[in-house]
Amino acid sequence: MAIKAVFFDIGETLIDETRSWSGLIDWLGVPRMTAFALLGRLIVEGRDHRELIDTLRPDIGWNGVVENFRNDVRPCYFDDDLYPDTRPSLEALKRHGYFVGIAGNQPVEREKDIAAMNLPADLIATSGGWRVKKPDPMFFQRVVQEAHCQPPEIAYVGDRVDNDVIPAAAAGMAAIHIVRGAWGYIQRDWPGVAQARAQIHSLHELVDLLPRL
Repeated sequence: MAIKAVFFDIGETLIDETRSWSGLIDWLGVPRMTAFALLGRLIVEGRDHRELIDTLRPDIGWNGVVENFRNDVRPCYFDDDLYPDTRPSLEALKRHGYFVGIAGNQPVEREKDIAAMNLPADLIATSGGWRVKKPDPMFFQRVVQEAHCQPPEIAYVGDRVDNDVIPAAAAGMAAIHIVRGAWGYIQRDWPGVAQARAQIHSLHELVDLLPRL
């Protein structure tokens, strides 16, 4: 089946999260180099990134971040956080007639941030809004429902092999792995990446790639 819909993960696929991660680390009062080094180790070991907080600041913990950081700092995404290829690539996909969806593991508040960017997307959704997180199969069932297509007609693009490639492929979609961000680079040679229909380094590659999948 030809691809009719393209869905994108958010963090480190469309959005460069360097600024937002740095803000969190600064709020924790931990040197950035220390935190990013530990984050890389957690990714390599396949562990949850939330363990970073429990390790560096057990007095705060992840629950403390959820309860306090968002109120103290009021984190959000800005247009400047978009990777340079995001807007032109989405525009090109729309011109070629694809349904464009944005759906990733994020708090529901990020939907407003992304909507304010006026990206050419038919759908903007988050795990917070859907109340189901990747890699849960229900997340990808919701993608199918919103796309109004059969799974083989949907491409899902993400930087994580564990959260994006493997569950999207299991759902019958054309999983595409983008190599960028900490997860993208560290996981690029993981065995599970073989389940991707393609591996790319830029979203600009999609327009020529999709008709060949």
